[in-house]
Amino acid sequence: MKKITPDQYCEGVESIFVEDPDYALGYDGRDHKCDCIGMGRGALTRMGVENVTGMSGTNYAARNTLLDLRKITGTADLKKGDVVLKVRDKDDKSLPLPDRYRKGHKDYDPKWGETNFTHYGTVTSVYPLVITHMTSPKAKKDTSIGKWEYVGRLPWVDYEGQAEEQPMTEWVRVCAESGKTVKMRAEPSSKCRLYWDVPVGAEVQLIARENDWSRIRWAGQEGYMMNRFLTAGEMPGESLYTVTIRGLTKEQAEEITAIYGGTIE
Repeated sequence: MKKITPDQYCEGVESIFVEDPDYALGYDGRDHKCDCIGMGRGALTRMGVENVTGMSGTNYAARNTLLDLRKITGTADLKKGDVVLKVRDKDDKSLPLPDRYRKGHKDYDPKWGETNFTHYGTVTSVYPLVITHMTSPKAKKDTSIGKWEYVGRLPWVDYEGQAEEQPMTEWVRVCAESGKTVKMRAEPSSKCRLYWDVPVGAEVQLIARENDWSRIRWAGQEGYMMNRFLTAGEMPGESLYTVTIRGLTKEQAEEITAIYGGTIE
């Protein structure tokens, strides 16, 4: 089996995206038409992979084709070239689980039960997060995990040895007009009950921006904070840190202020 790199697979996905196809079931980018899993199938074919099988439906691919399929817990679970899936209720009237996958039928898989996998996308970037997918009426790019619930890998893509995408190294400060702390939550939702209280003025590392939220690192922990509580500059009207050092020679003082700023008195 010929294998391609995650970069090559993503290149194939992007080649379909830029052609701006219309959504149509059963197509893989040909004739200016495509469906969600067809974008993945077409990307593989365009990059020279032959005999792409098991990619005719999202429920089938999830149960029989994708490798290491598991629940997404956060951005840290994702790698470039990964496949992500959405699910719906098995009795959703707009897109119900086909009978063949229901309990008691021939393709029922007890590992997945009656999980209804309904939509397919590709992680084309992690930092910043970008999930490229084909939906009606046109292809689009998501910049947050949102309702994507599962992540897996394609057997035709060689994920081993791929270079890790490096997190953003931008540092920002926590700000708030009132209060001494701001919540860094485990998930990008104000309803998430797992959180850490981060002091106003604290410097945190920005990992990725996801719509109204940013993934940050603080005190050895990673989590999410709303963008409105983060600033690249100092807090309005105040100096975050004031340190007075006495007893230095002129040369020592000049050396310190050259590196850290400040004044000599």
